[in-house]
Amino acid sequence: MAAIKITQKREVAVRVQRAVDDLDDTIRQIRSSIFALQATGDEESLRSRVHALVDSAAEQLGFSPSVRLDGLLDTAVDEETGEQLLAVVREALSNVARHAHAGEAVVAIDVGDDLTLRVEDDGVGIGEGGRRSGLRNMTDRAEGCGGSCTTRPRPGGGTILAWRVPLKDG
Repeated sequence: MAAIKITQKREVAVRVQRAVDDLDDTIRQIRSSIFALQATGDEESLRSRVHALVDSAAEQLGFSPSVRLDGLLDTAVDEETGEQLLAVVREALSNVARHAHAGEAVVAIDVGDDLTLRVEDDGVGIGEGGRRSGLRNMTDRAEGCGGSCTTRPRPGGGTILAWRVPLKDG
């Protein structure tokens, strides 16, 4: 009973929520590591290809983006969709490097009923006018898979790109 009363205090509730969030993040990282370890050694996994792609973009960006991979990336995503995902990650990070003047970026991939890629940066955002061929290409790739691609301003500055496609059954 005393524990319940003490968590009703705002500062305690905030600390408990932070601890829960940290534990959730740790669990997500452990799951990601387990999935990476389960990948077959015969062929390069999609997970390792995403990491290699992000690592190779670091030189062009001038910093290493953070990566969060959540879910059964190597088993739930078919080869064709995986190739589309890699192309979009490459294009999104290239756009950040060429246009955003960012100091950090996050690449987050979630696998559930859909495959969702989110690329966030803290750069200058997407200006009015200008060429949109890279964004159009990513949108075309999403729509070709029955999905969508959107961009929106990031709170505090920068851009959030969200690319989502349904996963095929089977």
